[in-house]
Amino acid sequence: MKTFIITAITVLGAFISSAQINTQLRIYHKLGAQDFQMNTTTQNNLGQDYHITRLQYYMTKFSVVHDGGQVTLVNDDVVALINAEGNDFSTVELGNLNITNVESVKFHIGVHSPVNNEDPTQYPTDHPLYPQSPSMHWGWASGYRFLVYEGKGGSNFSQTFQLHGLGNNNYFETTVSASGQEVAGNLIIALDADYTKGVEDINVSNGVVAHGINTADLEAIENFRDYVFSSSSAVITANTDELTQLNWSVYPNPITTENVQITVENVNAIERISITNVLGEEVQSIVPSEPNTSATLSSAGIYFVNLIGESGLLETKRIVKQ
Repeated sequence: MKTFIITAITVLGAFISSAQINTQLRIYHKLGAQDFQMNTTTQNNLGQDYHITRLQYYMTKFSVVHDGGQVTLVNDDVVALINAEGNDFSTVELGNLNITNVESVKFHIGVHSPVNNEDPTQYPTDHPLYPQSPSMHWGWASGYRFLVYEGKGGSNFSQTFQLHGLGNNNYFETTVSASGQEVAGNLIIALDADYTKGVEDINVSNGVVAHGINTADLEAIENFRDYVFSSSSAVITANTDELTQLNWSVYPNPITTENVQITVENVNAIERISITNVLGEEVQSIVPSEPNTSATLSSAGIYFVNLIGESGLLETKRIVKQ
């Protein structure tokens, strides 16, 4: 089963419109044509073998170009911290958008000013801008690490390299031609991220350490801007039999007590129920044995109830806990 991680603060504005659809950006992690794996041998365009040991980056300031050149801006509060380790793909929830035909998607690698230079401890502990471990924050003056790309290269992989890119002047926008696929009530914009291109023309065999704004660290950010992302050829499907027989509901919505009832008539068509918060973090995972299931949500906020089947994510419903 494919896994997914959502690390974002999603749009909290008005969602009611018959033309709107829950829109997701899906990033497939790749090493060339192969699926990404940490600590596996790969090669850059200089023919140098290396291993990736850490790979994280921020994505912010999203927008979608669609329906004849229209541009829909995503709320600036959508902040995604992408971690390639352990995941086939990462998902960023862009919110309910009025979109039919996707033409391209735009985003920045890094954190925008003035947010980049604000105090990270002001955020809740589960926010992607809160201090991370290992750290993604360089300091108040320099702000966040936009990109952390670390690995081992050289003879017998004995040379450690570190590329930490940052700086307000290095906050670049990238535009990627893409299309959208409507699956189970969600509009999914799928991109491939080939991380071998993140070290295009960078010597990873001599133990380069660049923490800053103007050497190989800048080259790595520019490579992410120019080369890493492309439209994915992945065909995203959900099992038709599972979808047509689900017939499920969530009640009440909005929720005024701690309990929410989830009813899935054909409970055998799913593997589990996953409830995530607006950061994409899973707050409950339930393996139901009967159609009616009760879940407890103690904190106010917006949540997503996700039905997970053998083929992956099947359907999602948005609920509000008051």
